[in-house]
Amino acid sequence: MKYSYKKSNRRKLIYIPFIVIIIIAIYLSLQYSMFQSFISTTGCMKMEVSGVSLTDNPNVLLKNGCYELTILISPWQAEAIQEGLEEATRYRPYTHDIISEILSDFSIDLTLVKITKLHDSTYFAELYLQGLTHLSILDIRPSDAIAIAVRTNTPIYVNQSLVTKTC
Repeated sequence: MKYSYKKSNRRKLIYIPFIVIIIIAIYLSLQYSMFQSFISTTGCMKMEVSGVSLTDNPNVLLKNGCYELTILISPWQAEAIQEGLEEATRYRPYTHDIISEILSDFSIDLTLVKITKLHDSTYFAELYLQGLTHLSILDIRPSDAIAIAVRTNTPIYVNQSLVTKTC
């Protein structure tokens, strides 16, 4: 016995892939907006890496107009940040280079870097990573966060209580 669809049934089947695509698009849109609500920069200031000192007291200077933050770092960390700023490639990659490649290869967005607090002369920072359906906030050393941020063109935010007004 031969089974055949009526014309009206065939027309309905044509719309199923479009309906599925629309549902997926709505779902992803809702996920993205939900992630954005978790990412708050309230009380923080966007800053740029203004310079890296490779002298006896290596440091990185973050600046936004009249506001700045200087963080003392190791010579190795200073070199890693400087090479990231210069987009230099080495014979062997730094860990920061590998991490930025992994993020790119797995379609994970580094949404922002946030330097959050100073406790017992130690700065703390967070990486905000966003995948297709997941958001992760990872604790990280500020120097590592900055080295990754300069390689991925990610904005750096600093808690306003940590910055100094210089003007």
